[in-house]
Amino acid sequence: MKQIERKINSLPSKTWYWLNLNEAVLTWNAEGSKDSVTLEPSADEPLFLTVTGEDYAEKEIKIETEPGTERVVCMSYQPGAHLETVTEVKVAKDAKVRLVQVLHTPKTAVLVNRIKGTVAENGRLELYQIFLGEGDTYAETLVDLAERQAGFDAQLGYLAQNRQVLDLNMVVNHYGEATVSNIRADGALRDEAQKTFRGTIDFKRGSAGADGAETETVLMLGEDVRNRTIPVILCSEETVSGSHGATIGQLDEETLFYLESRGIGREAAEDMMARAAIDRLAHLIPEETAKNWIQKGLEEVL
Repeated sequence: MKQIERKINSLPSKTWYWLNLNEAVLTWNAEGSKDSVTLEPSADEPLFLTVTGEDYAEKEIKIETEPGTERVVCMSYQPGAHLETVTEVKVAKDAKVRLVQVLHTPKTAVLVNRIKGTVAENGRLELYQIFLGEGDTYAETLVDLAERQAGFDAQLGYLAQNRQVLDLNMVVNHYGEATVSNIRADGALRDEAQKTFRGTIDFKRGSAGADGAETETVLMLGEDVRNRTIPVILCSEETVSGSHGATIGQLDEETLFYLESRGIGREAAEDMMARAAIDRLAHLIPEETAKNWIQKGLEEVL
């Protein structure tokens, strides 16, 4: 087994190297199996896919659309071993794709999940990602808003606990005029979990009238958790609008006292707050099968 050291989840614009935030580094086997599949989701009903694989396998999944169509793809990640997936999404002109990913990584596995998206004129890509695993997870999303009025909306929810590592990187490139992006990430950290979120909105030359926003809310439920949030906005165009913000905090004593006075103990209160961000996303997703994946995952990790 040939082990190599890989650098992934790289920031497009580097910061101070001593912070160790420019990329993630992990050891990987370079001799795993590889396979590729092209999905053809139906216009009438969502496509549901369970993603598994052999140890150190690499899976490539392609999703393509025709102009003016709407497609829904829901993916449940249940790797029994180390797994890398690359999902390539091409959204045609006036088309819409909703991609739902429920990532449930067991303690014994490492999951590397990458998305490469391209959105054409007046197209829209909606991404829902729910991270419920107990093993280390590395996720990277690279989206090009290639043409005029292309749109991207990302909703992320996570719960990291024990000594889990959750490393997220999202880069949105605005190329077309009047393109729009919105990134929202909410979650909770418990025990000794470590989470890094890199969010980059890059306004390229020619993206006049573009609008991009990113926000994150982090609930820290333990003194030994570690959170790192790196919001970045890059701009090569003048007439654009970009914003970012993060809210990071703990459960305050007044809230705990209020809940305890109504018969909700500290541990139950923390469980309730930890699942709040996940429940919010579950309510936003119309597909009942995906909702069931999320609820089952919550029951297993809480």
